[in-house]
Parts: sequence; structure tokens; C-alpha cells
Amino acid sequence: MKWNYDFELAALAFEIILIVFYFAKRHLPTKKNRYFILCMCVGCCMTFMDVVTAFTNVYWQVLPYEIVQLLNVIYFISTSLNTLFLFMFILAITDQLDMTRSPLFSIYCIPAAVAIIIALATPFTGAIYYFDSVLGYLHGPTYFANYVLNSFYLLLATVYIIVYRKSVQRMQFLSVIFMIFLLAMGVVLQGLFFNWVLLTNAFLCLSMSVMYLSSQNPDLYIDKDTNLFNRDGFNEYLDELTSNNTRYTCLVICLDNYRTLKSVFGEDKARAALTEVLGYVKTRYTDDHLFRYNEDTYIVLTPVDFETEPAMAQGRMTLDGGFNIDGEQIRLTVRFIVVPYDMVGSDAELVMDVIKFALKKVALGGRGDIIVDEEFVRKSRRSRDVESAMGMAIERNAVQIYFMPMFSPFTERMERAEALARIFDENVGFIPPSEFIAEAERNGSIIALGRQIFEKTCEFIKDQEPYRYGVERISVNLSAKQLMQEGMADEFMDIADRNGVSMERFSFDIAEVSDRDSTGMVQKNMDRLISRGAEFALNDYGNGYSSLENIMKLPIDLVKIDRTLVRSYFESGSMLLPDVIEMFRNQKLKIALVGVETKDMARRLSVMGCDYLEGYFYSRTIPARNFVAMMKKQGMIDGGIHKLSG
Repeated sequence: MKWNYDFELAALAFEIILIVFYFAKRHLPTKKNRYFILCMCVGCCMTFMDVVTAFTNVYWQVLPYEIVQLLNVIYFISTSLNTLFLFMFILAITDQLDMTRSPLFSIYCIPAAVAIIIALATPFTGAIYYFDSVLGYLHGPTYFANYVLNSFYLLLATVYIIVYRKSVQRMQFLSVIFMIFLLAMGVVLQGLFFNWVLLTNAFLCLSMSVMYLSSQNPDLYIDKDTNLFNRDGFNEYLDELTSNNTRYTCLVICLDNYRTLKSVFGEDKARAALTEVLGYVKTRYTDDHLFRYNEDTYIVLTPVDFETEPAMAQGRMTLDGGFNIDGEQIRLTVRFIVVPYDMVGSDAELVMDVIKFALKKVALGGRGDIIVDEEFVRKSRRSRDVESAMGMAIERNAVQIYFMPMFSPFTERMERAEALARIFDENVGFIPPSEFIAEAERNGSIIALGRQIFEKTCEFIKDQEPYRYGVERISVNLSAKQLMQEGMADEFMDIADRNGVSMERFSFDIAEVSDRDSTGMVQKNMDRLISRGAEFALNDYGNGYSSLENIMKLPIDLVKIDRTLVRSYFESGSMLLPDVIEMFRNQKLKIALVGVETKDMARRLSVMGCDYLEGYFYSRTIPARNFVAMMKKQGMIDGGIHKLSG
């Protein structure tokens, strides 16, 4: 019997190229990668043996009979090993390799063992194949049983990838399903329809190519600029360490001034200095344990008994000396984050949460290294929970609005109020705005959060008509990120129009707006909203912002002076507050004072010439229903709704 092995020859050539390319690149030393390369190598061997045996079986009479038998036995053994290794590769993907140490795995190995034993016995029994003196190579009685034994692992792999699909990335899950489909198709086509054409290994080659391109390509885990493993590589290797309960210490290297150096010295010189730094680090650690997390952050995974303090001191000393790059001395400053194994254990998710939280701390400034302890871990968990709860609240439209009333010192009536976001989570509880607002600014969800608060404020004004009770404007906080969004003003005006609410009912509170807005989008959005009757207030004046610059360049109507200046006036006798009020009065700006806590404070502040007072003396921040009750009470005192609306 003669076979057509053209497809197998093409598959063999492609498999060899794939293996050469794989070994030519750095790849993560994970079990998943080891089993994948094992599958590729055994598959390549199987393809080669399929071609060789197809040739030798035709000319078995002119070749040494023992050699022909040996080659066939090797082919069928490689077939059994390939399907077994493929199943173990699926176990690695689904993070179920631990079961290889269980009695169940011994049971799983029985079909492969039986198939190998049958293959070894076939030269004597003719079980899988035999040679007829006239017809040559023929299938034996257990030939198709051998297919069934090997197909068992394809079925088992399918079960495992489906049962444990939640632990597998979507692309990897689809790739595995497609790979198993291709393998099954190859077996069916050759076994039932084209038994004279060698197809099985061609489909095996296709399936390995799919896995290579989708999830096993080493390039997916390599940073192009530094040739180090990237963040995805770190996540992958960290999962490997934690699943094996391997003890390690995570040392994070933060180059504080790298981005500044790029702007001062240029990208080429800054990168040359970075290359010097990485060269120094590589002399002390292997490349397999060094990862580039982002542009200026690198992570080293060290043995758990590694002495980090001497290493950090030596590293800092080296960087302090600087590097001579084309005649210029370039000095990189560094901060370290140390994540000991005892603080995080075998919890990859916790490690990532701690690192992200630590990098947020580094980004906010401050000095000194961060040595993660139990308190730091607790805070990082809280930060993660807050971020999750905030995301869920925004997604479910569950952010609540509370109100802080603002009173006029002249009429002693509530004339304005500030709408404030509040989040309650059944697991986390009450989340202070100081926590979730900062988190929203950092991760960009402030855009969706601000939109939701404005929409709910519009609905409140539509339903309750606060202006009928003398509350003329409701303040809504806007972040600089919101104002920098193209079309933000039009979006807000559309929301107001849908609710039948005039923009004259709003005052938008903004804090600092930096020079990053090079397009003038902030000014455009403000002008659009002002043209429809809205006004803008500068928030938190006196609380560390470069507020005077914003007052000079932006169309501000009102300035809210922070409680810091108010408190300094009453506690230390500082005269800065009266001077600031006079300055703003001369600029024809309205003034609101925040932090009024006593009757005496209200009395003394009333004569300073401010327009509005806000603080616990008048009211704390209250839910919408309490605010409605306060408005209605004010309306009754003033002579009823008709008087107010008239």
C-alpha cells in the first residue's frame, strides 16, 4: 500500500521552522511553555516518523525487517505520548497540574500505557499492523482501538477546558477548542475517508500553529524596547510561582525621574542611561526574573532569603554616581518597593493589588522606599474593594446624591446647595468621597461618575423644583478630565434638555485646571455652558491649588474659600482671610466660605462681605429626602410656595 505524504512533508517543514523560531527567542520558564514545546517536539517527531514509516513500509522487503518494525513502534509510541502531553498542556493552561500527583492521574495514564504496550508487542502479535508477504503493510485487529485510546485524551482535554474555562483567558479558551477540533477533524478525515492520504499530523501542525500564534508566541511576553519580559510575562510567571507555592520576594524598581530625563536630555540619551541601569541589574539577576512593568518601573523576582536592603543600598549608590552619556552626566533617581512573601503568600491577585497600590503611592510623590507590611496590605485591599464597589455603583446607576446647603448671610436663607456623590456598598459599607473620587480620577471613571451625578441632579431639579423654595442654583463638581473631554458641554446640555431643566439652575465647581489642556477644550466647554446660563465656581481656594492662575484665565463667577483659611482666621488670628475676601470683592467675584461650625463664626464671617456660608452650623451633608424637607420648611416659613415662586 502506498500513501500520499505530501501534506505531512509540508507539515514537517513548518513544524521545524516553528520550533527553531521558538527556541531562537526568550520564553518564560513556565510549565505551560515546557509542555507546549514538548508537544511541538514530540509532534514533529511523530510527523517525521509518519513520513519515514510510510516510505519504509512500502519497501519493507528490501530493507532490514527489524529496522522497519522499530520505526513503526517508535511512531505509534510517539502518537500515544503526543496525546498524553497535549492533555498535560491543557492541565497547565487550566492550572490543574496539581492533579498529576493524585491517584486519578494514574488512572488517566492507563490508556496511554495500554497503547504503548500494544505498540511494543505488535512486532510479535501483529495487533496494530502486520506485513503480508503479498499485500505488504496491513492494519491489525487493534488498529482502530489504538485511535480510540489516543482520542481519549482529546475528549478529556475538552472536558477540562470546558469545566475550568473561568481560569482561562477567552482567547486561549477559543484557541484550545479550535485546536481540539482540528485534531479531531484530522483523525476523522484520515481514518474514515482518506486512509491513503496522511493527514493527521498536518492537522496537528495546524493546531500547534493556532496555539503558537494566539497565546504561546514568546513575542507576546517580550518588551520590544528592552528585550525583557513585559507585564503580561510577569503576570504569567507570577501565576506559575503562586500555583506551585514557590516562596519569593518581589523587588520593584521605580525610576522616579526617567520621564523628566527624556524631556530634558532627549529620548536617545535617556534610553542609553536606562540601558546602563538595566545592564547593572542584569549582572546581579538572571533575565528570566527581571520584568518591565511599565516605562519607568521594573520588577525583580528574587529568592525569599534574598537580602534586599544591601542590594537596594548598592543599587542606589550606583545610580547616584550617574552615567556619562555622550559627554553629559545623567543621574537616575530610584525608589524601591519590597513585597515580602510572608505578607502576600501564594496569592497572585493580592501581589498585583499590592504592587498597583504601592505604585499609586509612588505616583503621588513622597519620599523613601516602601516596605510592604500588614497595614499596607490592608490598605491595598481596601483600595481594591473601593475601586470595585465604585465600578459596580457606576455600572448599576447606584451612585447616590446628597446635598450640602449654602446660606446667604444677608437673608439668612438657603439660596444654593451643592450636590455631592455618595456610594454605599453592601460589602464595603460607606465609602468616603475622599477615597472613591481620587480612585475615579486615577482610573478615568470620573467621566462616567460625573455624568451620572449631573443626570441625577437634573432629575432631582425636574421632580422637586428647588427654585420654588428659594434654592436658585445647585452646584455640581466637575473634574479637569471632564472639562478636557471634547463635546462634554453639549452632552451635559442634552441631559438637561431631556429633563426640561435650564442650565441657569447650575453652578459648576472646578478645582485646579493644569496647562495640559493645550487644545483650549476647557475654555470651549466652559463658554458653551455659560452661554446657556450656567456659572462656574473655583473650589477649595486656599487648599494647595494654583488657584489665582485659574481665576485669571478662566471665566469664574464665584470663589469657594476652603475651611483651611477660615480655620486659620479663628484659631490663629491670621488676617489672610479678610485680605483674600477683599481681593476677590475688588475683582467683582462672589465669595462662599466653607467650614462654618458655630454661631459666632457665622456672625463674624457675615460682616466680611461674603455672599454664601456653608458648614455644620447650618447643616451637614444630607440625603435628598432630608434636603427636600428642609426646602419645604423654608418655603413654609417664608410664606408658602406661591410667595416663593412669585
